[in-house]
Amino acid sequence: MARTKLKRLSKVKKLPNVFSFDSEAIQSEIQKYFKSITPFTLEIGCGHGDYSVGLAKRFPAKNFIGIDVKGARVFRGAMKAIDQKLNNVGFIVGRAENLKEVFHPKSIEEIYIPFPEPHVRRANQNRRLISDNLLKIYKELLTDSGTIHFKTDNQFLFDYALKVISGFGCRIFFSTENINDEENHNFHSGIKTSFEEHYIKEGRSIKYICFGFWYLISNFIIN
Repeated sequence: MARTKLKRLSKVKKLPNVFSFDSEAIQSEIQKYFKSITPFTLEIGCGHGDYSVGLAKRFPAKNFIGIDVKGARVFRGAMKAIDQKLNNVGFIVGRAENLKEVFHPKSIEEIYIPFPEPHVRRANQNRRLISDNLLKIYKELLTDSGTIHFKTDNQFLFDYALKVISGFGCRIFFSTENINDEENHNFHSGIKTSFEEHYIKEGRSIKYICFGFWYLISNFIIN
């Protein structure tokens, strides 16, 4: 297994649809790769890139980027996109804290955060993908009407996320403790990650929050 990961790490850096925050030319590399200049949709903590690839296939006129710190995981998603000839999706190996090094303000229209690591220990709470520091970054990068989609099977993380999101002053458009019991799919894509399929088979409930920062702009946007 370790040898396989090393091979993937070596190969992932050579793929045309994979970029790294370590590259000083990452902005120009991304601009060169994507044909159209439209707001991006990000999948943060993308793992194998199920959302990035699935959404890119559904919406060929939009641009999608999956981000994960583990290059071996990104490799699988990137190869899947290449095999399916999806030129509107790419991947970045790196941390969400570095997003502002690549993306301009108001250049992201949606953010998906599917099943992030809970980091249950208090000492690791700053590593959670829903935190005050990261919400500040998301707010700066999202378009005025941009939305964030958060999924987890972890009750602690769901409760924590609701608390942080509300405390930050975000507007919650929809939330549920079991998305599979809901018939309203207006707020989510219906795409299931490989992790989610596994969790559902185990009988776990999938929790979901859709939120944004619209209230911070002006009343006429809310209405």
